[in-house]
Amino acid sequence: MEEHRRSITLPIYFSLLLIYLETVFHIYEFGSLTGAFFFVILFSVMAGVLLGAVAGEFRKRGSYIITIIFTAVLCIFFCAEAVYRSVFQKFLALFSMLNVAGQALDFVDVIGKNILLSLVGIILFLVPIPLLIVGKRKGIIRLERYSLKQFLKRLAIACECYLAAILILGCMSQEPYSLNDIYYHNVSTDMTVERFGVITMNRLDAFYMIAGKPTRMLQITEVEETEEIQEPEEPEIDTSPNTMEIDFDGITASAPNESVVQLTQYFQSQSGTRKNEYTGMFEGYNVIFITAEGFSSYVIDEERTPTLYRLKNEGFVFNHYYTPGWYGSTSDGEYANLTGLLPTDGIVSMKLAGEQQKNMYFTLGRQLERLGYTLNGYHNNSYTYYGRDLSHPNMGYNWYGTGNWFVPETTESGSEYWPQSDLQLMLQSMDMYMDSEPFHTYYMTVSGHMLYDVNSNQMAYRNYDAVADLPYTETTKGYLACQMELEKAMNTLVGELEERGIADHTVIVLSADHIPYDDKPVCDELAGHELDAGIEWYENDLIIWAGSMEEPVVVDKYCYDVDILPTISNLLGLEYDSRLMIGQDILSDSEQLVCFPNRSFISGKCMYNAVNGTVTPLTEEEVTQEYLDNLSAIVYNKFNVSAMILNEDYYQYLDGHITSRAEENSAKETGEKTDMSADKESAEQE
Repeated sequence: MEEHRRSITLPIYFSLLLIYLETVFHIYEFGSLTGAFFFVILFSVMAGVLLGAVAGEFRKRGSYIITIIFTAVLCIFFCAEAVYRSVFQKFLALFSMLNVAGQALDFVDVIGKNILLSLVGIILFLVPIPLLIVGKRKGIIRLERYSLKQFLKRLAIACECYLAAILILGCMSQEPYSLNDIYYHNVSTDMTVERFGVITMNRLDAFYMIAGKPTRMLQITEVEETEEIQEPEEPEIDTSPNTMEIDFDGITASAPNESVVQLTQYFQSQSGTRKNEYTGMFEGYNVIFITAEGFSSYVIDEERTPTLYRLKNEGFVFNHYYTPGWYGSTSDGEYANLTGLLPTDGIVSMKLAGEQQKNMYFTLGRQLERLGYTLNGYHNNSYTYYGRDLSHPNMGYNWYGTGNWFVPETTESGSEYWPQSDLQLMLQSMDMYMDSEPFHTYYMTVSGHMLYDVNSNQMAYRNYDAVADLPYTETTKGYLACQMELEKAMNTLVGELEERGIADHTVIVLSADHIPYDDKPVCDELAGHELDAGIEWYENDLIIWAGSMEEPVVVDKYCYDVDILPTISNLLGLEYDSRLMIGQDILSDSEQLVCFPNRSFISGKCMYNAVNGTVTPLTEEEVTQEYLDNLSAIVYNKFNVSAMILNEDYYQYLDGHITSRAEENSAKETGEKTDMSADKESAEQE
């Protein structure tokens, strides 16, 4: 009896275990505990009591084995979360990422490296395993088989903890970014982990995999425009909105659910971005769009990368361009670049769009397909990687990569180099499309892929001599060396365009999929100081260049990757509807806005860091709380609208409800022919 008083039951043990793991994780990742940690404790007790009840269903030896297994799995899972976070700067939503788990094999080396870098945290997470063994031997932990009544009692306690949390949340504010909102609407994986813990985030993720991700769009129409745009007096150029004739009322009338109705009302409330002096500047041009793996503005150097330097400084010069760290890494970076939409947190948006064949009406491939362009896409890695064999044809491209076209370079033993050469990507593809104008070609490169050292990166090894004398660490030199292969590729591409005499009517667009997220010290070293990890780290370069440009166009507007599609659509003079994209034409007079996954943002007035609530003014104008609340609501809407467009496959509803200029012209021509035939028939009768 005395021994029982000194021992703890399994439900208490597992509750304490989870509270310990969550506490260590929060301090390790966030540096402190927030006031919302009360909910972390409450949900930890709920889960702990359930695990204890399950372990108590077995006899003493079986109960001990199950307890060890549960403990080891939990400890290792928290280790995995810490390592995943250190590699991708995102938390692991396990169930959402199961369908791309195979891609994890490509990160074995970097994962091993980050295990060593996260060693202190890993040790702390693994401490409970030996403590359990010692505790069992000393009789501190009570192992006993529960009767049905005891099991049900513990189940009731777990339910009470859950209901208590739900009731408290129900009594709290339901405003955007409130605890209630984050819990019920999964605003952000990062926010869910910080407020409710790792276990709760993954529990909700599992539920959403079955029931679907929830979204919530605020009915805010008055605040969408942050400043009134005055109509110009006596306009010299067409400044009408870049919109299309869409029968929104018809879509609403036939909408299958309330989400489609809400989206339609939201789009109707938007004014869209205006045409401008650059509208149609590249009309009829060939288009080459490149998503460059792990590209950073620090790569560009006048002597080392003269072609990239030329393209950056002789085209549109974007002084404040960002590539935020989206959840799905490379694939989400592509999604932002190609769709003008914000990736949905916790899933791989592009892969989902391909698997479910979502309508990609406004992607550049689909827009130019309607104009008769030759469409091809190329990748120097597996053509099925991240499900691109489904997603990229769904955007209109004839898709080629290793496995259905690209011939990889190999060693003498026959094994393929890693990564493959971007130069070879150009050499093997250019003849396939350059004689088929007008063409639109998309490239996803791979030479810039981590790890950045000569032992594991063939491109770093191949180009090391070009960076060997630079005053940087070996990792930084390795990064610059592997990006030299992109420079070679771009030099060959531009040279071929010029030799064929088509550079003056071809526009090149180049943007990163993401920064070198695994190696912040690389960026810090190249920047010459430690970069702020919240916003500054993600500043990058966007290249938009055509051989016909006689002088550069300097753009000081803050912008980011989802702005590429509407910007290039406007430059090409395409007919698109800017209301149905989250990004906006950078060259228009629209208010500046850059959104980050953690809901930080940059506007024309300030930088707002949502993690610590700091505000950095960008002008002398006062930044009021009302202004911050207004922008936060807009950012909130944009993330929810993006998710709803994907979930509801909204663009499919445009079919039959949209009238394009081509259709209007066709109808007009048909009407004119009908009138002419009628006149002719009338004349013959007379």
